[in-house]
Amino acid sequence: MGQMWVRALQMTLIPLIFAMITHGVASAVAGGQGSRLIGTTLGLFLAAMVVTVILSTILVESALHAWPIPAHALDGLLGADAPAPVPGLAAQLMAIIPENPVGAAAQGQIFPLVVFGLALGIALARMPREGDVEQGAIMRALAELAAAMMQIVDWVLMIAPAGIFLLALGLGLSSGLGVARVLGVFIALCFATSLMMAALCYVVVQVTGAAPLGKFAAAIIPAQAMGAGSCSSLATTPVMIEVATERLGIPEDVVGLTIPMAVSLFRLGTVAHAVAAVLVAAHAVGVQPGPVQLVLAGLAVILGSISGAGLPGAAVIYAIYGPGLHVLGAPMAIMPLYVAVIALADPVITATSVTGDLTAVTLVHRLLRKRTS
Repeated sequence: MGQMWVRALQMTLIPLIFAMITHGVASAVAGGQGSRLIGTTLGLFLAAMVVTVILSTILVESALHAWPIPAHALDGLLGADAPAPVPGLAAQLMAIIPENPVGAAAQGQIFPLVVFGLALGIALARMPREGDVEQGAIMRALAELAAAMMQIVDWVLMIAPAGIFLLALGLGLSSGLGVARVLGVFIALCFATSLMMAALCYVVVQVTGAAPLGKFAAAIIPAQAMGAGSCSSLATTPVMIEVATERLGIPEDVVGLTIPMAVSLFRLGTVAHAVAAVLVAAHAVGVQPGPVQLVLAGLAVILGSISGAGLPGAAVIYAIYGPGLHVLGAPMAIMPLYVAVIALADPVITATSVTGDLTAVTLVHRLLRKRTS
């Protein structure tokens, strides 16, 4: 019964991710207009996410090699199905571009589907003006498909306590303390990666001279407290806007664009801990990813984070973890367990994301002043 509940969640994964990333990319590209402010903001977000993935990967891999997880800790979760072996370099690179997107979806190949969704979203945004009717219809269909999948997820999550209990009961009987150890390592690394990136934000502000460090640290405390208390960057948005304009003195036009974009696209704590989620699951089934696999998994986490804009917590977890887990051949069935325990680290993860958002708007303001001076 626990496995049936997991399958009910998994059946929404492919259409949800495809509709979400295609619609999100099309909307972002269509609304971008290529202005200097938007270009600077998006460039900063991308660079920061790449750095986050690199540093988090180094930290997590170092920790997992120093304190390794047993290679068969998730055997009870996999049942009779062994994890798929990680393919070689040529196969990995070829698999990035789906030969048949419909076939990739049918086989549950999430990462190639994400690539196809990105290409389709950009193409929809670049359609000529005379195609507005068709573009609008497709965009509405994608939005409605994503909303319908989320409705199904809501129905399934209504019995989440019972589903997670049954799933954990079966895992406990078959795997003993192995699963508990995996989840404990996951939570510990969530704290470690999030706190590392939060600390790095202060270092960046100091090194770049974007703002006096003492003033910046004191100014963002209310937003950090709101983020930790609400566990929602979206709910913290009004506080972040007030902090940026009133306490940090950043112009309203910069804040009005950068903060909403940061809340939607740039979630520092989410990207950092997602790396831990993907790598912990891979190590727990005996997968030792090489450099190419680590790069592809990091790219998948970034794309998933961008595609997860505006979704509630559980859906964000599925959107962000799914592509990376697929790249490394890790079991998708671990995600409900991640959903069950992520609340323990969520206050720190959200506070880190809020810190990253306010750091980003401060840096964007600094870069724009430097270019105009």
